[in-house]
This record gives sequence, structure tokens and C-alpha cells, in this order.
Amino acid sequence: MRPWAVAIGLLAACGAMLGAALVGMRAQVNADSASGALVLAERASQAQVKVSRPEPARDSPAVAASAPKSAELPPKQVSFRQTATYNGAAVYVPDDCAGPYDVLLHFHGAAPYVKDEVQSANLDAVVAVFNAGNGAEKYAQAFQATGTLSSLLRQVELAVAPLCTGEGARPRRIALSGFSAGFAAVERLLQHEEDRQRVDAALLVDGLHAGFVDPRRRQMAPNALQAFRQFGELAKQGNKLLAVTHSSIMTDGYASTTECSRFLLEALGVPCDGELVSGKAGQFSIEGFTGNDKAAHIAQFRQMDSTLLTKLRARWADSP
Repeated sequence: MRPWAVAIGLLAACGAMLGAALVGMRAQVNADSASGALVLAERASQAQVKVSRPEPARDSPAVAASAPKSAELPPKQVSFRQTATYNGAAVYVPDDCAGPYDVLLHFHGAAPYVKDEVQSANLDAVVAVFNAGNGAEKYAQAFQATGTLSSLLRQVELAVAPLCTGEGARPRRIALSGFSAGFAAVERLLQHEEDRQRVDAALLVDGLHAGFVDPRRRQMAPNALQAFRQFGELAKQGNKLLAVTHSSIMTDGYASTTECSRFLLEALGVPCDGELVSGKAGQFSIEGFTGNDKAAHIAQFRQMDSTLLTKLRARWADSP
């Protein structure tokens, strides 16, 4: 074969390899679009976040009484190694993982930021971050099927196996957390009785919405938020943990987190204290914060280490 023909063949092969690599990179970028959107929003409003950090009103006794207390930290600060599921979801494994491990499945948010919040809260658990895009509908569709939770845990277990040694190294206690549209994934998973039994805790970060049966009156259906009502009843008894934080952002066409928080408190018979809509009973709590813009929404996510994850850490520390 002539030399010039060989050179052309090699160039063609290299071009094909480069094209495949670019396609793979584009697919990964599309899969992480929700995370990228959050990162850009964070950078664009970072200065505002410092100013708009969600703070409870001075005259809101419920929020003031339930403000996170600095629980005693374990002697060693948790640190993580990163891996991924076979579907590309980021998984963070504690460096000293050995034997049975707790798992936090988080829905919607930039994976490195989720890890930072967990690390700041010093929560010793495997963390997996799943993104399905923007909009609650996408999360509802992606995680509504029966058996989805078992599938997610199996993916996590396979990813963790090379990094977590010891006898019985498999998922133990399970917590779900959802930011913004990610609440819909948590809601769909908790609709299944077997999954409600398997899950120990659910955390919602400025994400609790429902549709209207009467948009003019902003009226929700009597059976709205049924999955959270059932899980909330268990949390009131101390059998589960359900913790919710919300901003004061109003929404068009569907119920806001404030409206849904008030609805949930009333449905569970928990008194609503303060204009920011807060309340607590047993291991069920809702905390309302000021802020009605995008910066306040992002700030909810960036403060989950102190507003929500400390509650989970305290619960799991009390029942090892």
C-alpha cells in the first residue's frame, strides 16, 4: 500500500475516534444540564446570596425555636471519594467506608455542591446525586415506576462496592432529599408503600408544589400531597424524619411552597406559627424563610447543611 494511502487511513481513524469522544462528551453535558444551570445561577447571584441568605423573621417563634442547633460533631471530619453509577450519576463515598453504610439519594442540583453541603454538615453517608432536567414533570416521570428505589440503590451499591470494604457492605438507612423540582422524585418514590417503609428520612429544599383544582381561588385538591401526608404522619410519631424548608416565592399556575407548607401543616393537624408558615411535631418540621427571588431560592440549597442535613445527622447519630 502506498504511504499516502496509509496516512489518509490513519487520519480517518483518528477523526472517527475524536468524533465519538465528542458525542460522548455532549451526552454527558446534556445529562448534567440541570446541574450546570444551578452552577450558572449560583455564580450569577453569588453576591446576592450572601445578602439574601434565608433568615427567619425575628417574630417567628416556630422558626426561632427550631433553628438548627450545633450538634456535637464526630471527632473526625468526613471526606469523600468520587465514583459514578453505570448511568453516570455522581456518587460520593466516605473515605473510611467499611461495612453497612447509610445512603442519601439527592434529586436536582449540581453534584459537587451537594457533596459540599453534606461534608459541611459532617454527615457520614454515601451520597448519590440524580438529575433529570428542569421541571417537576421530568422528575415525576423518571422516578414514578414501581421498583425504582430498589433499582437506584442497586446502582449505588455496585458503584460503592470497590470503595467500601468489610463484611455486609451494603445500603443500610436510606434518606431522600430534593431541591426545587427534585421534590417530585421524592414524592413519586414515597407513593409506594414498600418504599415508604424502606426510606427513613425525606428532606425537601424549597420544593413542595401541587396543582390547583380551582386556579382562580388557588385551591388545591383535598387529597393533594398525599405521599407527604402519609410520610408526615409517621414522622409525627418519630418513626420517620420529614423536614421541609421553603422561601417566600409566589408562583403562577400552581401552588407555591408556602401554600403547600400551610396545606400540609393543616392536613397533619400541626399548628402553623408565624407569617412565614412554620411548624413542628415529633420528627416532622417545616421552616419558612424570607426571600422571594432566584437568589433566595439558590440560598435555600446552599444552606441545607445547617437547615436540614443537621437534622438527619442528629437522627442517625441517635440510632446507629
